[in-house]
Amino acid sequence: MHVLILSPYPEALIAPVTARGDRVTTRSDLLSEADFAAIRPDWIISYGYRRLITAPVLEQYADRIVNLHISLLPYNRGADPNFWSWVDNTPKGVTLHLIDGGMDTGPILVQREVELDPDIETLKSSYVRLRQEIEDVFARHWDAIASGRLQPRIQTTCLPMHRAADKTTLFALLPEGWDTRARTAMRLLSDATGAGEAGSADGQGRTTN
Repeated sequence: MHVLILSPYPEALIAPVTARGDRVTTRSDLLSEADFAAIRPDWIISYGYRRLITAPVLEQYADRIVNLHISLLPYNRGADPNFWSWVDNTPKGVTLHLIDGGMDTGPILVQREVELDPDIETLKSSYVRLRQEIEDVFARHWDAIASGRLQPRIQTTCLPMHRAADKTTLFALLPEGWDTRARTAMRLLSDATGAGEAGSADGQGRTTN
């Protein structure tokens, strides 16, 4: 099998794929429909790939494009999910899901909720932790996904999404940027937005391993 990894940091994903004896191609640039046709992957994995995958490619590879998203969907769809999880005080976690025509709205394959202490973590350290967690979830479950043993679950709730530009004004309030302690960021940003305490996720489809 041939797997195309779309990512600026694909290194941690290669070993779980090649362990099955599969061939890997990695790309981080914008690919045209002709590029996908030339590469001819069997599966596509997207991880931090902030480029458009066109509708014809999505249709051709329906149910064979997996996205690694560092939030507990449906919370914090779109850009900077870790940042917004602190702003809105939503549950933290990671999600592997299939890509459809929406923004992080595709069927969920597996999730893991992650406990992060705001008095210890910074925005940067919590981002690094979530990256580690999602890479571990991928390594543990890729074989089951690729072999069809892990069945997706349709998302029944679609919460608001964010674009990269949405955080610009709020981010300027942080005294140490990404190195700001999460508790400090929560206080400053909740004061600025008037955000209340969010509810918790429903727990379906999560893994704790």
